[in-house]
Amino acid sequence: MVKDQSHPDARVARTRGQLKRALLSLLNEKSFSEIRIKEIAERAQVNRVTYYDHFASKEELLAELLDEVLGEYGDIIVGMPRRPLAQLPSSDLLKTIRLSVGHIRKHAEFYRIMLLGNGVPNFSNRLHDQMSLSLHESLRRWGSPSADVSIDLFIDWIIGGAIGVYKFWLQGGLRQSEEEIAQQMLKITLASGGVFGMKIV
Repeated sequence: MVKDQSHPDARVARTRGQLKRALLSLLNEKSFSEIRIKEIAERAQVNRVTYYDHFASKEELLAELLDEVLGEYGDIIVGMPRRPLAQLPSSDLLKTIRLSVGHIRKHAEFYRIMLLGNGVPNFSNRLHDQMSLSLHESLRRWGSPSADVSIDLFIDWIIGGAIGVYKFWLQGGLRQSEEEIAQQMLKITLASGGVFGMKIV
């Protein structure tokens, strides 16, 4: 009889998930430098041996948590419709914005701690870098926004605005609905688009 391998994989995923949630919970209380592996294991209700079965250090655990969430966001940006920027319908842009806003709400605790707290140094830079990488990949398909505008500056403009909106939304306790935030981001993008020679219809 062939053994069912799904159960060990499910247990591994469950334990790693518990450890990530435990780390996030502790980051809500103190900075990353103050957290000890013993605390993470206790919060996750596993022993230290089990912890080391999965991660060699707390830095490795943090790296996997960041890669998992930021990678998901990056996939949303890279998954934007493959059309030239001059032919991009506003409905396509709104769809991507909605997915991005939904991602922030889904991981609201993560982003609140990472963007508004000071538990992890340089998180904003990590988020910026992930968004920049994904947008550069998308813009290679879209084409340059304008011959007179640096693509790097264009991307930084988009990223800075998006992060600012997300921080505003998180600071306000997500009072506005996802749709309200998405519509506002679309209007801001369309209003500023002329500056960069964008022709979103």
